[in-house]
Amino acid sequence: MRPFPRRAFLSLALLLCVAAGAADEPANEKAAVRKKGYGLPERHGQDAHQLDLLKVGWFYNWGSQTKISGRIAFVPMMFSLKTVAPKNSSNDFILGYNEPDNSKQSDISVKDALKNWNEVTAKGKNIVSPAMAGNPLTKDWLKDFLKEKPKVDCIAVHWYKGVEAAKFIKDLEELHTHFKKPLWVTEFAPQTAASSEEKPDKFTQAQVNAFIAATTDFMEKTSWVQRYAWHDSHVGTSALFTAKGELTETGKAYAGAGK
Repeated sequence: MRPFPRRAFLSLALLLCVAAGAADEPANEKAAVRKKGYGLPERHGQDAHQLDLLKVGWFYNWGSQTKISGRIAFVPMMFSLKTVAPKNSSNDFILGYNEPDNSKQSDISVKDALKNWNEVTAKGKNIVSPAMAGNPLTKDWLKDFLKEKPKVDCIAVHWYKGVEAAKFIKDLEELHTHFKKPLWVTEFAPQTAASSEEKPDKFTQAQVNAFIAATTDFMEKTSWVQRYAWHDSHVGTSALFTAKGELTETGKAYAGAGK
């Protein structure tokens, strides 16, 4: 989901990725890129300062271009059928459509996604599948898409199901077992932005800090989790930044993770 405006979403999400000819690591993956990343709301004013504060190795911004240059790797996304393709056609990775099963996001039928998928595959060496708003194991969109065997090196899902690290880990393991591909967890947090706005204190700071520590430790140690990125809820204990763009206590916990 995009960070703005705040909307309610179905709770599960995640990203899987595999390169051609390799089970867990694409042959052309740059070893120097750290797993930890961030979905940066660049068009709403955040920039390299926030990336530096979080100590991430990569970022995306729900778009195909960025104005930020430097050592932190940018991964483009083809958000919807209206997205202008990135100029560079040799991206190591490109993210596919964002929540095509959600009428408030890219809202694309399986038929139309397949028809236009070559516009995604032409712009990356390793292709991330469309990211589902719903559970990709129980809903039909992704299953129907993959039946046609499009070029897919990565499969997208997002996770917002509370602060139980054991549940998070179990869900990742089930997804990896089913799809047999490495994971890119591109959105995860205890709450969505909409949930955080409604109940900003649903989870305590201690609960969220423990969740960050346990989940990032698992992902860092697990070979089939290639990348992950916390989703900033903007308010409440899932928020990474204050209104002034500085780290919250949750932001500090995430900045300290993944070492």
